[in-house]
Amino acid sequence: MKLIPSLTLLALSALPCVAAPEGAHDHQHAAGPNGGRVLESKPLHAEFFVQPDRKIRLTFLDEALKPTAAGSQEAKAIAEAKTGKATLEFEKAGNVLVSKTALPEGDGYRIVVQIKNDPAAKPQNFRIDFLSHICGGCKLAEYACTCGH
Repeated sequence: MKLIPSLTLLALSALPCVAAPEGAHDHQHAAGPNGGRVLESKPLHAEFFVQPDRKIRLTFLDEALKPTAAGSQEAKAIAEAKTGKATLEFEKAGNVLVSKTALPEGDGYRIVVQIKNDPAAKPQNFRIDFLSHICGGCKLAEYACTCGH
């Protein structure tokens, strides 16, 4: 076995990481039609948007990021708030999915959104750092920020 010199390891560790963790917030994504964060789900995309009543609305989008009717998709969200974990179930409301309950108070916590494109599918997980204040650059809620500040 040949050992890699520590200087080479140091140089390699300084390279940028090409693969970001699933659902990572990198400020390089597009905003959805409602100003929410677009989650890259296959075959559709979904816009994660927190309504004024703090309920989560998932709007499914086509490849051009245009809204499309929710079909057999299922979703749930787990809010990891400072007061403890809260699981939010979703129900169909017209062409979108809306959480049955509101997010816990405050912000600065992680939300894990699980989307299944059909009941038999394996869920796709998305991790969102929920910050509700408005970004000074793009004027969107920080959880959906699209600028590179």
